[in-house]
Amino acid sequence: MKPRRIFCLLLLVLIMTGASEAAKRPSSPQVDSRARNIYQVFTKANPGLSGADAKKFAEIVIEAAEKYKLDPYVIAGIIIHESTVNTKAVSKGGDYGLMQVRWKVHEKAIKKEFPKVRKASDMFDARTNIFYGAEIFAYCMRKANNDVRGGLLRYSAGSEKLANKVLATVKELQAMDAKPKTKTKKGK
Repeated sequence: MKPRRIFCLLLLVLIMTGASEAAKRPSSPQVDSRARNIYQVFTKANPGLSGADAKKFAEIVIEAAEKYKLDPYVIAGIIIHESTVNTKAVSKGGDYGLMQVRWKVHEKAIKKEFPKVRKASDMFDARTNIFYGAEIFAYCMRKANNDVRGGLLRYSAGSEKLANKVLATVKELQAMDAKPKTKTKKGK
């Protein structure tokens, strides 16, 4: 085969692969507005957080929520109130990362689900932490008969204070959804 033909075929494969990957990602207006709202509350909760990280975390939250059939706003609220959107957060009790996953309790299951995770500090990876934290929360929700408050209480070992804060954040995010979007004119 001629080099030009090989190049064209390779380019076509790359384009098709990119298009199929993009097609897998949800892009409905609701998903986009939810990610934007989560981005806004993340940057408000942690002013030192880069915009790129806030965007990445918001997108991961949306993905995890879809996978585990959870409200992404609840996951975002957990992240805000557990770690202040700090990937390197560690509690005195040994909870790690954005969703403050308790390594000592979940180590075996985490290693089984995420083979690349070998030590507690690996939980600082945002994607791993959010997905595993969402899985734990989904389990808590099932145990609480899908009651959000009950699920939050189970997730937080009975902390009413945390449950109330997360629910307040969920209301704030829902209020952002309810606000009419206004278009701004350039130059004014």
